[in-house]
Amino acid sequence: MLRFKYVIWAIALIIMTGCKTSPSTDEIAVPNSASIGVPSSQSEEIVTSSVAADESTVPAQVEAYNVVPGEFNLYPRDTNGWDKNGWSLISPSKDSRLIYVSSSTGDDDTAEVYALRDVRAAEDPGRVKPFKTISAAMNSAREGYPDWVLLLKGDVWEVDYNTDLKAGRSVTERSVFGSYGVVGSRPIVKVDSSAGLTIWVDKSNIVVRGITFYAYKRDPESSDFIGWGSVEDSIGIRIYSKKGSVRGSILFEGNDLNYFSKGIEIAGKGDVLDMVVRRNSIRNSYSEKSHSQGISATHVSMLLEENVFDHNGWYKQQVGGGNEMSEGQATMFNHNTYFSNSFNTQFIRNIFLRSSSIQNKWTAEAVSDSKTNSIKSYELLMEDNVYVGGEIGISAGGNLDYGTGPRWKDISIKNNVMLGIGRDQPTNRNLGWSIDANDWDGGLICGNYLLHTDNAFVNNLYGIRLSGHSNRVAISENTIHGLIMPRPEGDLAAIAITDEPKADIIISQNNVQLRDSKMHIIVADQLDSIVFRDNIYLSSLDREEWFGSLGEVYDIEEWRLRSGDNNSTVGPVSFLEPKRTFETYLLSIGLSGSIDEFSAHASNQSEGNWNADLTAPSILRYIREAYGDLKCSQ
Repeated sequence: MLRFKYVIWAIALIIMTGCKTSPSTDEIAVPNSASIGVPSSQSEEIVTSSVAADESTVPAQVEAYNVVPGEFNLYPRDTNGWDKNGWSLISPSKDSRLIYVSSSTGDDDTAEVYALRDVRAAEDPGRVKPFKTISAAMNSAREGYPDWVLLLKGDVWEVDYNTDLKAGRSVTERSVFGSYGVVGSRPIVKVDSSAGLTIWVDKSNIVVRGITFYAYKRDPESSDFIGWGSVEDSIGIRIYSKKGSVRGSILFEGNDLNYFSKGIEIAGKGDVLDMVVRRNSIRNSYSEKSHSQGISATHVSMLLEENVFDHNGWYKQQVGGGNEMSEGQATMFNHNTYFSNSFNTQFIRNIFLRSSSIQNKWTAEAVSDSKTNSIKSYELLMEDNVYVGGEIGISAGGNLDYGTGPRWKDISIKNNVMLGIGRDQPTNRNLGWSIDANDWDGGLICGNYLLHTDNAFVNNLYGIRLSGHSNRVAISENTIHGLIMPRPEGDLAAIAITDEPKADIIISQNNVQLRDSKMHIIVADQLDSIVFRDNIYLSSLDREEWFGSLGEVYDIEEWRLRSGDNNSTVGPVSFLEPKRTFETYLLSIGLSGSIDEFSAHASNQSEGNWNADLTAPSILRYIREAYGDLKCSQ
């Protein structure tokens, strides 16, 4: 029987040689006898769609997944580089199928599948016969091959089913779901299902690039809106990994996800590695039924780079003081990003705007039946990001905590800018916390600018708060200015250290300028475990109350005696432009100052429409120049 199959395969190869949809014989790996089987129903369907029979019977030669946590291959930069604006340059493999889809000109009955040699270029193919529907095109893609399914720029699809993506062959030969055409805006997939795209269980080595995913019936501003009380949850891109599995090498680049309940969800207890999410916009997530996030992820090692997150977790402000979800109200459970038990993860050069509650929510929950803390999240980096609005900037703490020791290890928060944290009061609470750190074993909070929380109704303010069982943490070279409080409150301070056990804490070279604010400068209850040095202090609060410890307040002289903070100085520091904000930056680049306008422009960023003014580095440069250009030296 096996010999007969070999004969059939050889005859098919001879017949199809030269057909434009069949790669040449030297591009096909001859299978061994153990791997040849009866063609599946999918293979039979592919043959009827003018794909060569020899391809459909050759199984994928998929490499074993072998990536370590924290390794970001940045495919395809590692093979082809990036273009001058930093966009990935992707190339098909010799045996890739190029599968084109056009809602305006396609026909599923006459569509053809192409090899690379048959087109001018993969993303500029010239005249081709495309499919009309995404589902028919996906049926022609093979599992475990570097096949490309490309949607025509400017076209629109209404899809009422989940599109399940197929795995690629290896880290450097991935399957691609993207776009083609030299002109036009991103193709739009209007989603009316529980998910736009799904990547399920054991799928790895995938690229999703240059697509707009729009939950159009969930958009209250659209004529297609289904109506309050009838809005079902929908996830833009859903990834599931089962317990005990390791998979990943997935690139999301240049996509826009709008009006989902979650833009991206990574669920399950298996590890997802080498997850690269860059230059996407994720906005307007909300739910009437459950928690809503821009990204929700667990057990992941991710590079989150140069994305824009805006207004995720809510459609409207909380009406009362609770967590009512009707009409997409903001709640304390909804955030721009929510990462649980993550490791070797980096957030770099992103823009986080107007979250329902927390901009970056991290959890490291103790095991419920152990009654003790252990390290659950480690090696996390947040660097060169911009944060505007929301209630809390970064929170690496909270959730289930038995108070027995650290739950985090080696966390770095460096060179970020936070503006107006707390001012918008999405959940109607009065808090504005910039950085909240809890139970850290090793960490660095350095070179950050915490600026302009100036809503008179927001009086529960912290600049940096370190709590729980924490040790080996440095809080250094941060600039804190414009956190306005009308009166001092308890342990609220620009820098606060709580009374749980701590060791080896350093607070150095920070510039705390609380002009026009009656906020404590430092409140620290573990003075024996803290070294203070070379800070600069100023507050409009009475000098006798600048510092606090264990319920008592002190002026600078008494503080020095009790804390050993003898090298720090007192006095004003002149800033170049102490009123610079995100809104003044928008005015400086010719926009109206509206965050809505900025978000609309930023969500249209693409390879052919790239404006560096709409990126985090330009905003950071503008803000830093005004406030002393202090950056982390560690």
